Parts: sequence; C-alpha cells; structure tokens
Amino acid sequence: MLIDFRQVCGAGAAALALASPALADTTNLRVCASTKDAPFSDAQGAGFENKIAQVLADEMGATLDLVMLEKDAIYLVRDGIEKDLCDVLVGVDAGDERLLTTRPYYRSGYAFVTRQDRNFEGDKWQDVDQEGFDTFSYRLHSPAETILKYTGRYEYNLIYQASLTNFEDRRNKYTQVEASRVITEVADGGADLAIVFAPEAARYVRDSREPLRMTLITNEIERSDGVIIPLQYSQSVGVSKTHPELLGPIEQALQSGKARIDAILTEEGIPLLPSS
Repeated sequence: MLIDFRQVCGAGAAALALASPALADTTNLRVCASTKDAPFSDAQGAGFENKIAQVLADEMGATLDLVMLEKDAIYLVRDGIEKDLCDVLVGVDAGDERLLTTRPYYRSGYAFVTRQDRNFEGDKWQDVDQEGFDTFSYRLHSPAETILKYTGRYEYNLIYQASLTNFEDRRNKYTQVEASRVITEVADGGADLAIVFAPEAARYVRDSREPLRMTLITNEIERSDGVIIPLQYSQSVGVSKTHPELLGPIEQALQSGKARIDAILTEEGIPLLPSS
C-alpha cells in the first residue's frame, strides 16, 4: 500500500498545531494591569509597574500592549492570563506557582509608617505594642492583621479599621482599603501607626505634607502552629506558562534595563533590600 507521506506529515503538523499554543508575538508585549491598584498600576498607566512594563517593552524592541482590567489585582491571573488577554504580569512574588517567574528585580518588605513627631522607635513586628500607639491602619488580608492579633491589639482596632471601608459587608464582595487611605489616616492623625507593604506606601509617604517616617520591619512572624509568615518579599515578572519562550527575552530586558528600573524604584521612594 502506498502512503502519501505529505498527507501524513500535514495531518501530524495540523494535530501538533492544535495541541500546542501558538508562540507569543515578541514584537507586541501584552501586559495585564489593574485600574484599581495604585501605586502599582492605575487607569492612567501612571503606576510604577506600568512604567517598568514600558521599560521591558523598550528593551525588547517591542510595542507595549497594556491590557487594563477594571478589576482588583488579585484577579489578574484568573481574568487576564488564564483568559489569554495577556501573557505577562509585572510585580508578582518570586516563585508564584501560577506563573513562570523571572529572577527578582527588587526586594522590599512590610513597614511601619508614623508621623515623624510621634518619635516611634522599633523595627520588630512586636514593637507595635507600645504606649501611645493604639489605632492602626492597614490593608485587609495582610500580615498586619496577624501582627495585631499576636500583640493583642486587633479587637480594640476593629471598629476603626471597619470605618476605613465604610463598614461594607465583606461576605459577598472583595473589599479593600486603598493604600493611599492607609497613609493619609496616619498623616491626618486618624491612626497612630500604619502597617503596610512598603512599595504600596512609599509614594504617599514621599508626597505627604505632614512629615512621615517609614521603617522596614526586620523580623518575620512565627505563628503558634509553627508556620512562618515572611514580611519581606522578592518581586519578579510573571509569564504565562503557555508562553515560556517569553521568559528569556524578559530576563534579558530586566538586565539591560536595570538602571532605568532602579531609577523608577528610587523615584518612587521604595526602600530596597538586598536580593536574597
């Protein structure tokens, strides 16, 4: 029996094409970002991660396609990457298992923010428990809640913290305190101290009319069950697992664009830690 080898090869190639995702267009860098995640990203594209995305595109010789989603950033993987609206996220935790991640391009951590005239002293999470510091602002679903629980300050602070979201019910919607509000509460005297991820706070600390002081927390939390909660994190660029071919060019762009990226982070006022 004669077999038309061209037909077999053609059928095999077609099957392979169906089974394998198309290679990403490296001339068009599709980056998902949130309109609701200042200072990282905002609707005007003025977030510092939006600026870093532009650096990556420039260094790759690509056009930046900034896909803005009107969703909170926690949904970017589900509603952006997994729906093939984009291939890249800027600013994910190094090693995020949902994505392929680059080598970290910066490292920072949680911090205390106080008014300078309050003379707060301390860089351990336990140091929130001191006289004269009774009201705390923070973003929900963060290690700040654990810190306050372990220092016996959580329940006393509940009503104040709920007021920052106008007492919205959290059962059926994602509720969050804007990073800017966390800092303005301290500047205006509504809160004695903020506990916040430093990159979220740096811009607002920098721009505050009231002089503020930001102190990185130097230790980690060990829960009563032995689980360690880190308070310092390395940040990477995340790439869709369906497009591993993008990882190498983005790594190269991070290296060649390092000076520009460092300048963005410095201008933002983010306190940086040595890479771990």
